[in-house]
Amino acid sequence: MSKLPKLSLAALLLFFALAGRTEQLRMVADEWPPYVDPTAAGGGLAIDLVSAVFSRAGYTTQLTVDDWSRDLEGANIGVYDVVANIWYTDERARYLDYSDPYLVNDVRFVKRKWTDIEFEDYGDIRGLRIGMVKNYGYPSGFLRAGGLLKIANDTLVEALTELVEGQCDLVIDDKHVLEYTAKRYLPESESRLEFLPRPVGLEQLHIAVSRANPNHARIVDDFNRALKAMKNDGSYGRILDAHNYRP
Repeated sequence: MSKLPKLSLAALLLFFALAGRTEQLRMVADEWPPYVDPTAAGGGLAIDLVSAVFSRAGYTTQLTVDDWSRDLEGANIGVYDVVANIWYTDERARYLDYSDPYLVNDVRFVKRKWTDIEFEDYGDIRGLRIGMVKNYGYPSGFLRAGGLLKIANDTLVEALTELVEGQCDLVIDDKHVLEYTAKRYLPESESRLEFLPRPVGLEQLHIAVSRANPNHARIVDDFNRALKAMKNDGSYGRILDAHNYRP
């Protein structure tokens, strides 16, 4: 009798045993190019990196890209296990368990060129209209600052369009995101925009696991260990290089 059927059966049993140990996580993010971009290689830098870390930790991920407010609501009630790209706030930490940071975002203001606006402290921009995205966790100093007219938009494209049209004076977001979004969606207006040189803040970017998932602490610990290992062996840096990312 041939040994092939026995070998095949053993291979199948091993395959199913390994598959049974692989946990799939329902991951969500909002479109935030170049970090989250369904049209880019790997889904964008953040998604490529986070997916690789989870794979190293023994997890698979199923990604949904949705509106940011729905992302947070879904994570809060347990529809999603993981938010892939998120800044820390105390309010969110009530229902999300945060990982160690895996990137740092340089948050800036952008203005129309030739407008006389400077930023050294929030007193310099008091009374100005600031375009922002609804429910984003901006630097705490900005969120606490009084005397600013903060205009919440559903998307960054809406905020930048209002800036170009003179309906607001500044827009706030990550520098790379502002550059990419203006170039991709407002190419005819990109040359009319200019960054203020002083950063608003440096925000650490995390994944966060829904506390509705009973294994949230283990998932975060596994992610943190795999992230550290990838930084040590150089695979983390190779992913950054593949996306031509420079902080």
